[in-house]
Order: sequence, then structure tokens, then C-alpha cells
Amino acid sequence: MTNKDYLTDNDKKRQLDAGLLTYNLSAIVHFPTRSQGYSSTAIDNIFIDTYKFINYLASPLHNGLSNHDAQLLIINDVNLPITKPSYLHH
Repeated sequence: MTNKDYLTDNDKKRQLDAGLLTYNLSAIVHFPTRSQGYSSTAIDNIFIDTYKFINYLASPLHNGLSNHDAQLLIINDVNLPITKPSYLHH
């Protein structure tokens, strides 16, 4: 498998998106994550269920350690299902 640049539109990226969408996953990183010389690409991505998580923020985290930047994902208003406690009877 090769890297898919999410800053460009092509058939391979659309095929990947279509496959991920069958699991309700969408790419949320739409900013450069790798820079080299005059070239920038978005080859490091985060895929989440955007139907379940609608209030989120993805931003670059420049660390200076590599030509790849980290991504920071903040998910707000996470609603976890409430489960009843289960008790073990002996």
C-alpha cells in the first residue's frame, strides 16, 4: 500500500474513502502533515465515525522532531452509553 495524500483528489484516495465509509469512517485531517522543501502533503490522517462524533477539532501539532507533524484530536461532548452494573452471585 502507498501513502494517500489527502490534499489531492485522485481515484485511489476516493477508493480508500469509499471503503472506509462502509464502516462509517471519514478522514478528518485536511491540513499538511508532512513538509519537505517546497512540498506539503497530508499523508498522516485520523479516521473517525463522524456520525457519532460531530463536535471535534483536529489540528497539527508541530514538534520539530521530524518532517512529519503529529495530529491532535479533541472530541467534545462524548456520550458514552450508560450500562447497568452487573453483579456476580456465588
